[in-house]
Amino acid sequence: MVDAEHSADPRFRQWFSRSNESARATTHPAIARIVGHGLADGHLWVATAPVPGHDAAALVHHHPDGIDVDRAVVIVRAVGEALDAAHLRRLVHSGLVTSDIFIHTDADPGPADLRPPGVVTLGGFGLTPPPQDEDTPHPDTDVAGLGRVLVELLTGTTSVARQRVSGAVSPAFYAVLARALDPGPEHRYRTCAEFVRAAELALHLTHTDGEPPTDVMPSPSPHGALARVPDSDAHAAGSPAPRVFGTAGHPGRPAGPVAGPVWSQGGSSIPRSRKAWLVPLFVAAVVVAVCVGAVMLVGSRNAPAPWPPAVSHIADAFPRLIPASPDATGWRDATCAAVSRDGVDGISCTDPENLTYAVWHTAPPGAQQKVTAPLKGYPGDEITWRDGPASASRESVKDGWLVTNFSAPVHVPYTVITTWPDHSGREILDAWWRTAPLG
Repeated sequence: MVDAEHSADPRFRQWFSRSNESARATTHPAIARIVGHGLADGHLWVATAPVPGHDAAALVHHHPDGIDVDRAVVIVRAVGEALDAAHLRRLVHSGLVTSDIFIHTDADPGPADLRPPGVVTLGGFGLTPPPQDEDTPHPDTDVAGLGRVLVELLTGTTSVARQRVSGAVSPAFYAVLARALDPGPEHRYRTCAEFVRAAELALHLTHTDGEPPTDVMPSPSPHGALARVPDSDAHAAGSPAPRVFGTAGHPGRPAGPVAGPVWSQGGSSIPRSRKAWLVPLFVAAVVVAVCVGAVMLVGSRNAPAPWPPAVSHIADAFPRLIPASPDATGWRDATCAAVSRDGVDGISCTDPENLTYAVWHTAPPGAQQKVTAPLKGYPGDEITWRDGPASASRESVKDGWLVTNFSAPVHVPYTVITTWPDHSGREILDAWWRTAPLG
């Protein structure tokens, strides 16, 4: 139920209806299914199918010092996948908080509830209006929201994101958060998946410079919204779960003990009974290697045709945007093919919505001018982002375009040109560019 003030706002009502209709048409296992919405007695309302379990806010309430890293990563990964799926349908949550995240369990989230969170369901779409200075919220808003949710899960508070690096927060993780919460939207991670991967790496591999890392932490299951966190019994009895934050999860509080690595005390660390297995294991390894080699030789006969040498380096430079072979599909199920324009080599892909993105090798002199020459009104309006110069067509151009260049050495030799018939450059920017895996 929405309060009367917002319900009376025509701008919010329009946003509410549009967002909920989009959410209703979105099918994803981690997005709550909307069964209806409307206006009654001066209040807007939305109803979802019943979601068992409790929300993440209750989890934080019962674990005020934060939950363990593995569990937090599984939750935000599932939520991130749901958000990215919504973004593909041009649906942005824009107001993500822990109370929007439902964790399916069979028991109340009491202090002793350390079992896996089970399936995660995300709700709350269409309840937060866009900021007053923009008509359409962008996916980077959800990246920042997911960052705040991760901090709250790990520390019990969101204020740590605004604190200076201290003993309670690892510098590596703080750097990831700083990018996710950057005031400049163009500086944030492009997708929630990209942010989650960076955060997971920082949380699981970080350690104080000059010191050995803490106890090795197993990677969470990669099964997305249906993934489950490893049981707490996986840790040795009596030893604390590895954590990046202090025991209280807040800056300024002393860090608690962590499980250290087991170091050899000198001499051979292999028991005599296990040494006897070394020779047969070596022989078995050789046999396996031979078998694998035979399988690889046989399989290579049926391998898909590779990209031509003239453009294979383009696919290598953009592995998430361009498929590994012409027979596969690129980002957003785009079909791709090698192309050439006035001697400039490239790979062009077109998705099911008829949006086309082409990656051109523009390192040779004059190549940039050749591939941008057909663009009406080029260079258009400049776009500032952290990875290089970009520009988009002005609103007066019916068939919009967007040109992306790069400053990172691995991508400097390339130019990405995105076109979309009957759509403006701004629409390409909002619907494609802001979430495209260009980095």
